[in-house]
Amino acid sequence: MEGRAQTLHAIAALKHAVPGFEKSKLRNFGMQVGVRDTRKIVGRYDLVGEDVRGEARFDDSVGIFPEFVDGYNILILPTTGRYFQVPLRCMQSPDVDNLLVAGRCVAGDKVSHAAMRNMMACTVTGQAAGTAAAVSIREGTSTHHVPVDAVQRELVQQGVRIS
Repeated sequence: MEGRAQTLHAIAALKHAVPGFEKSKLRNFGMQVGVRDTRKIVGRYDLVGEDVRGEARFDDSVGIFPEFVDGYNILILPTTGRYFQVPLRCMQSPDVDNLLVAGRCVAGDKVSHAAMRNMMACTVTGQAAGTAAAVSIREGTSTHHVPVDAVQRELVQQGVRIS
């Protein structure tokens, strides 16, 4: 309820102070509260905000994602063409073999999480996790020892841009 009250105050402020918002209306509220932050694993590699902002490149890249951060008082919209690579290691637990995580629970700090929790980023890690699991089975190895180059070749065959 507090969030809805704050939204109404924000709309009133926008109508008063921002040209073009004078006749704006709120159409509706969502029926349920969404969760933006969730638990994350400790990964073989933890993404950090500098990776997202600095166009990080990784040898074990399984996809790319634009420099898009929305959270923790940071808003960077994907308008520049800048992107970072998503490493397979941020989806792997250092302690539990054959466990791959995808979506907003990949390893990283708050700023990288503000990028990786985005639904589009979740599709990148989801496809990569499924592909890595399939390649590990095909190769007869665990996901910790899956040949990254084989995973990358399969992803590229699927049309995934990894660099």
